[in-house]
Amino acid sequence: MTDKKNTDDLVSMFMNFGKDMKLPSPDLEAIVERHKKNLQALDTAAKTAGSGASEIMARQRAMVQEALEEISAMAETVKGGGGPQSLMTAQAEFARRSFEAAIKNTSEIAGIAQKSSTEAFKVLQQNMQETLEEARRAMTQTKK
Repeated sequence: MTDKKNTDDLVSMFMNFGKDMKLPSPDLEAIVERHKKNLQALDTAAKTAGSGASEIMARQRAMVQEALEEISAMAETVKGGGGPQSLMTAQAEFARRSFEAAIKNTSEIAGIAQKSSTEAFKVLQQNMQETLEEARRAMTQTKK
């Protein structure tokens, strides 16, 4: 029981200290509103990042499908027979196309990831700028 009373006394002491020093009281509604905006910005950034991840997964699935189709076509070529020279040529062509596709696909995935993370960062950056601007306005208003 006495701990609660001591805590209340301590809180009251600090509140009275602030009043005695004529410190400005914070605008609680503005603080709560800013926190709501912060949470909304985090939600938007998370959705943006999640959307980018979904896009990457969908594209990777399509890339795997394309690779499987390419492998099937190669298997048909090998199954069709032909001389050793034609098989070597087909394998070399398959290896070249696979290598080119891997480079193109890696670049494409990196581009999607970069775009998604840039968009998410812009949301957070804009929110930080708004927060700083609100804090600056609040500080300049109390000085008047």
